[in-house]
Amino acid sequence: MLTKKKKKIKKEREFKIKKFFFILIISSLFVFFTYSCINMFIKLIGLNQELKALESEQESLLKQRESLKFSLGESYSESYLEKVAREDLNLKREGETIYIIKKEGEEDEEYEEIKEDQTFVQKIQSFLKSFNK
Repeated sequence: MLTKKKKKIKKEREFKIKKFFFILIISSLFVFFTYSCINMFIKLIGLNQELKALESEQESLLKQRESLKFSLGESYSESYLEKVAREDLNLKREGETIYIIKKEGEEDEEYEEIKEDQTFVQKIQSFLKSFNK
């Protein structure tokens, strides 16, 4: 009878040990999966923020693209080319006289000399030299 009690106690002890390890493994898996889910959720939030930032950047770049397309189309128009030729290159039509109105305090060096006898090439060269200053 004593041996039966010992066997029974031994079986109960083995059962408790097995139960303990089973609970330990299940708890470990629960903690691991919880940690993984939280980590993925944090990454998801970061990726969503990055996506929103990229979408707003894309929107601003599309607006800039449309603006550049408009200005490019405008730069090929005849009126724009005439405006640049008159204002920047100081060109004129035959029979016209150019008058330059200066504001107070404006320096004279930019419009110091407008020579009537300059050729078209010389005017373009002087215009390009003004960028190098």
